[in-house]
Amino acid sequence: MRTEWNTTNVWLRRTFDVPAGFKVSELRLNIFHDEDTRVFLNGQLIAELSGYISSYDTVSLDGRAKAALKTGRNVLAVSCRQTRGGQYIDVGLEDAVE
Repeated sequence: MRTEWNTTNVWLRRTFDVPAGFKVSELRLNIFHDEDTRVFLNGQLIAELSGYISSYDTVSLDGRAKAALKTGRNVLAVSCRQTRGGQYIDVGLEDAVE
């Protein structure tokens, strides 16, 4: 919403900090994408999603995401390729606390 996107592809990156002692249960993505999306955590590919969705979705991640997360500064990066119709990408990480 705040990033101008007037090409076929867009790349976004955001840093965040994880405090020492933080215990991760299960990492998930909270994501809305139009269209094909790749999500990276600290340079490691943690999700590839094809097509588009019309609202936010929660996507469970495998062990690659938990292994890539570290104490201190982390980088979440996303690329999205759009070929027709609307354009939208928003993504965040969340911990599935039981």
